[in-house]
Parts: sequence; structure tokens; C-alpha cells
Amino acid sequence: MATAEESRQALRTRIDERAGEAGGAWLAQHAAVADVDGVLKLMPEVGRVFGKKPLVGAFAERDRAVIDGVWGPFRMGEWKVDEAVRTLFVARAADASEHPYQTLWALYDRGDTETRTATLHALNLVRAGEPEDGLRLVLDAGRTYLDELMKAAWCDNPFTARHLGDTEFRKAVLKAFFVGVPVDRFLGIETRADAELSSSLSDYIDERLAAGRAVPPMLWSVAALHPRPGLVARLVGNLEHPKSEERLAAANALANARDARALSFVTERLERESDPDVKAALETARRRIEGK
Repeated sequence: MATAEESRQALRTRIDERAGEAGGAWLAQHAAVADVDGVLKLMPEVGRVFGKKPLVGAFAERDRAVIDGVWGPFRMGEWKVDEAVRTLFVARAADASEHPYQTLWALYDRGDTETRTATLHALNLVRAGEPEDGLRLVLDAGRTYLDELMKAAWCDNPFTARHLGDTEFRKAVLKAFFVGVPVDRFLGIETRADAELSSSLSDYIDERLAAGRAVPPMLWSVAALHPRPGLVARLVGNLEHPKSEERLAAANALANARDARALSFVTERLERESDPDVKAALETARRRIEGK
């Protein structure tokens, strides 16, 4: 983990690499702006100056691009330059105040969606305060149905992973599946998912299947971490599904379930499987079931 200043400097370095001459001049011109009113006044200009250029230029590097934040490393490979600039400004203003999280809330409360997204990211770039003050932003964003806010609150966010309570975590995962927010980007999902969450997800699976709707692969995988009766048998049955993506989802979920009763079925299917991705997943499932 890094200090707030170190985290912001790392983000600034990323921005400088992509801002261009005009963007660099704009940043220098407004370097002293570090108050709520001043930052809010600048926000509409950011998109015009920096546009939607990716913060990480090389596509192959985006999955690995991280900044060491106050609460741990966080991914920013999908960010645009304007998103990073907004985050830098709101974090700098908040950290310059007596109560950083309260200042982030003031910016969140008065800002547009893009500014609010920046405050959620900035929770990882300001010095630590009372966690409940920071969670106020996360919980409010989670009550919306705006993809940008829900993703910023829940996905790749070390502050949220560290401080969101179990009950709110379960609610967030369920809502994320419901609205299509990528649950695989919830940090620590495999360690935080408990039997209560898995049971609720199994109910959701039943509802989707009864309605003739597809089940997202991650939904099977999380539910299988604490499988309730009948789930493993259903996954074993899905190993014979004609669609390779369904077999892959079943194999990945069985790897999480680690149920010895599934070993013979996984081994037998592995001998017949032709899809290389499914074969690799089946091999992983076999090793995990065997405890290797």
C-alpha cells in the first residue's frame, strides 16, 4: 500500500504519459485548484480538454495496469484520460481538507455522474478517515441503477472490498448479477461469498431457468462456493450440454465446489471433451477436487 500522495503521483504520471501538450498545459494552469467549488467549476472542462482517449495506450497492458493505492492495488486499465483527471482533482481537493471523506461526499453530492464516479475512485487516493464516511458514497451509488456509479463503487475498488459489511456485500453481489455489473471484478469475491449468498444465488438461478433465461457463468461459479443440495448434480448434468460455453461454466463451477462426488463425472468428461478451454477447466476442477 502507498501513501495518498504517492498514489496520486502515480496517477499523475499515467496522465502525463497520455495527456498531450494541450492537456499538460491545462493541468499546469489549474494545478493550484484544490477546493470543492473550484474543482466542480473545472469538471465540465475536463472532457473537452482530454476527450475519451484510453489512459493505458497498449490494449495488452490494460488488464495488468494498477496503481498502488491507500487500501491496496487497484486496476485502472479501463479508465479514460478524462476519468483519471477528474479522479486526481477530486482526490487532491479532498486530501487537502480536514476530513477527506466528507469532502468527497460534498463533491459527490453536488457533482454530475462523471464527478461522482471520480469520487468513488478517489476513496483510494486520499488519507484514511472514518470508514463510515467513505461508505456513504459507496452505499448511495449502490442504490442507483447507473452502471458507471455501480461499477466505480463495487468493481476493482479496494476501499469497498476492505470496508463494505457482509450484509451490504451480499446485496451488492445480488444486484450486480441482476443489472449486469461484472461480479468477477468484485475484489475478494471468492473469499467473501458465504453460504447465505450462495443460497440466494441458487434461488436466482432457479428463477432464471424457470423463465427460460440464460444463467451467467459467474453466477454458477459463485453459487458453487457453498453449494446447496442439488447444485452439484445440476452442474454435473451441464457437463453434457451441447454448448461449449455451458460446459465451461459447469467445469469452472465444479472447480469451486470441490465436491468429491463429482470427480468421476469430471474425469470421464475430460476423456471425451474436444474443446480446449473446457478441457483446461475440467483439468483444474479435477485437481481441486483431488486436493492438489
